Amino acid sequence: EPEMISVDSQLYAQHPEWCLNQQGRNFRCEGRNQLVLDFSREEVQQYIIDKLSDILSKANIEYMKWDMNRHLTEVYGNQIDPRKQGEVFHRYMVGVYKVLGTINQRFPDLRIETCSGGGGGFGPGM
Repeated sequence: EPEMISVDSQLYAQHPEWCLNQQGRNFRCEGRNQLVLDFSREEVQQYIIDKLSDILSKANIEYMKWDMNRHLTEVYGNQIDPRKQGEVFHRYMVGVYKVLGTINQRFPDLRIETCSGGGGGFGPGM
């Protein structure tokens, strides 16, 4: 799933701040041995757009399924003001929509199947 990240990955080693969690805490909630990338961050959105575009442009892929099965835990956006943390869920989904919209524009013949409630999410636009 594009929204997940392994703590053993190079990406996590380079950008641990790209995860949904409160930096500086001694605890993190892994699910399926992974954390969730923070799609409210523009650099995360662009990274996923670039990676998906690279894969899709190199192969004849006509169908992509993105279930978002990982529950969103520790929903804290480290670049967002602490007084605005209630906006993180919404900003996260706006970021996911941006990624999907960009991929849809770049690859108009690609069929994308999504899930509006995977992982306890709330994406009515999915």
